[in-house]
Amino acid sequence: MPDKTAPNSTRSVAVAMSGGVDSSVAALLLLEQGYSVFGVTMVHREDAATGVTNQAAQEAAAVCRHLGIRHEILDLRELFSRQVIAAFMAEYLAGHTPNPCVLCNVTIKWGALAPWALAHGADRFATGHYARIVHDPRSGRHLLRKGSSLAKDQSYALWRLTQEQLSHTVFPLGDFTKEQVRTLAGEAKLPAAHKSESQDICFIPDDDYPGYLCRALAASGTQITAGKIVDKNGKVLGMHRGYPFYTVGQRKGLGIAMGHPVYVTHIDAVKNQIVIGDKTDLLKNGLEADQANWIAVSEAPLLQTFEARIRYKDPGYPCRIESARGSRFSLRFIEPRPAITPGQSAVIYDGEFVIGGGIITQPIE
Repeated sequence: MPDKTAPNSTRSVAVAMSGGVDSSVAALLLLEQGYSVFGVTMVHREDAATGVTNQAAQEAAAVCRHLGIRHEILDLRELFSRQVIAAFMAEYLAGHTPNPCVLCNVTIKWGALAPWALAHGADRFATGHYARIVHDPRSGRHLLRKGSSLAKDQSYALWRLTQEQLSHTVFPLGDFTKEQVRTLAGEAKLPAAHKSESQDICFIPDDDYPGYLCRALAASGTQITAGKIVDKNGKVLGMHRGYPFYTVGQRKGLGIAMGHPVYVTHIDAVKNQIVIGDKTDLLKNGLEADQANWIAVSEAPLLQTFEARIRYKDPGYPCRIESARGSRFSLRFIEPRPAITPGQSAVIYDGEFVIGGGIITQPIE
């Protein structure tokens, strides 16, 4: 165990522990750096396979026992259901495709778990995200930087963090690759060393979005009816089974044989219609976004060239912010981009640094 007289030993860091390898190694690294560390786990759902509400907490507790650190559990099921799942369903009913991890980060992990940890003995809050935080002495701002391993970079999902939240956050894995993290876990004989990767959306088992939506909509008493599939001129081409089960850019599962590839280009929740078209019909010149949050700057930087990512695995493409007002902004790409999807995040980068972002409300022709 680390020397308790180490320079960092008087500083306490709470690590958000899921029982997985990333958060486990984050705690290990902080201990090796001499910090006083404790784990905190949020219980936010029932495990789909076992029905056990605290499986993650049990696994995280085992890691903490192995490391010899204190472990705390916080029940956030009601808040998670109200803030994340309810918003997830509302977005799909609006014809959008949301990213619940972005919302969970800002409302649950940093909105509830971090404040609780800071109020219960922590000076800093750490997670196992692959990202980095840099303090800029010239501007005085805390900057969010991509993880050094671009294959695992998770900065895209963290764009909503505020300056205050970033000021007390630590990302111990920012300079590591996943392979290095697994090696460290194995060398330390951590219980999570060989645990498989978690799924993308924690509350959707086996990534079965249609199945989850069917069950959730039925449980809420919401009726989703079939509707028309039309082309851009309004010509009826077929029927869909319910617009929430589709997303912009989707090609498979449309049930229409046109003799050439066709894609979902627009979802009209009001008319209960799915619009389809060719690949060129997916191309749009820009987007409008809302709920803006600026990290590297205090306000939207207009008419400068940056790169924007419009989905998690998007490599990013050159763009300019043309206008901004309040929480909204309009962004135009240097060249048209396909499948700009309402509900997803538009995250703006200057090289490795996150400038800010917003939630896409609509594409711009």
